[in-house]
Amino acid sequence: MKIKILQKIEKEIQRIRNKFAIHSYRRMVLQRYKYVHVMTNGIHSLGIIKFINKYFDNNEHCFIFPILFPETKEKIREISNCYNYQLKDIPLKKVKKIIFQGLFTLEFIKFLYKHPKYLQKSYWFIWGGDLYGASEDEKSVFVRKNMRGILTSFDYPFYKEKYGENKCYDVTYPHAMTYGQVDFSNLPSHTGTNILINNSADETTLEMLDILEKFKDQDINIYTILSYTSVHQKDPRLKIMKKGYEIYGNKFHPLIEFMPENEYAQFLASIDIYISNQNRAQGNGNATFICGLGKKVFTKSDTAIYQKYNSLGITYFDTYTIKDLSFEEFLAYDDKTRERTVSLLRERMKDETKVKQWTEFFLDD
Repeated sequence: MKIKILQKIEKEIQRIRNKFAIHSYRRMVLQRYKYVHVMTNGIHSLGIIKFINKYFDNNEHCFIFPILFPETKEKIREISNCYNYQLKDIPLKKVKKIIFQGLFTLEFIKFLYKHPKYLQKSYWFIWGGDLYGASEDEKSVFVRKNMRGILTSFDYPFYKEKYGENKCYDVTYPHAMTYGQVDFSNLPSHTGTNILINNSADETTLEMLDILEKFKDQDINIYTILSYTSVHQKDPRLKIMKKGYEIYGNKFHPLIEFMPENEYAQFLASIDIYISNQNRAQGNGNATFICGLGKKVFTKSDTAIYQKYNSLGITYFDTYTIKDLSFEEFLAYDDKTRERTVSLLRERMKDETKVKQWTEFFLDD
């Protein structure tokens, strides 16, 4: 009996030793890095990692994934400076900056609230839904309010309204798709005008289908993306499909499956007019890609993205005006405005511009 008890005690001691040994090893590994990027394991993660590792020293940057999901975990595990570690493994004294790529995860909020010392070196890269759909509970507000700084191109006015002043860095990543992926000699042939509504299955798509009904007898094709739904909404896909077919018949084309990246880039290049009817800055990757090809983009004039681009001389047209436009006015886009917008937008989208943005952030104390 005593032997069994002693064996059990020894086994538990060894388990504790192993646990601390693993934890110490993780901290030792992370001490090599100045910048730790805390990631959520989505499709976007690979593009972020590729960009940072291409233009910055991957001996200074690492990426930790508290959770790995099936769709990208194998590719992530192949990258030498990616780790499936927990937040508690970050060695605070050695690391200069901790960049949270989105604050969608409740565990991140709980950890930072429990260990507020980490906030002194923490920065929040806002993705959109993690700000606009943020919980109003004490922990959530405290963490978001007390980050060392925030990284966003468009959402600072809304952040400031909710949480007050903070240091804001205007930084972005390159879009996952590039114009080099488009075979312009082999674009899908179409007559008339290809119109894309929204970047996801969104309740506001229903409203825009009604607004565009006055053009239903024109030579148009209506596309909308239903392969995923907007955050914090009930699934409106069946309603959208029903209304779309009822109004437009075979001119309505819902996209219900994800496309491979190259195929999606080819599709976006075939769009003539993109309309965002969503109530915040969503789908700007789609919008900038299409707009950079000289196509017309509408977004709501009370969104941060419209206001920011307008201040830079980049023309997005106002979605609210569509209800009052004739079809000719809806299509109109003068050459001078188009050329200025394409030039400014492409300059902003260049890797060199984004590297400059990130370099300034990393070097800023």
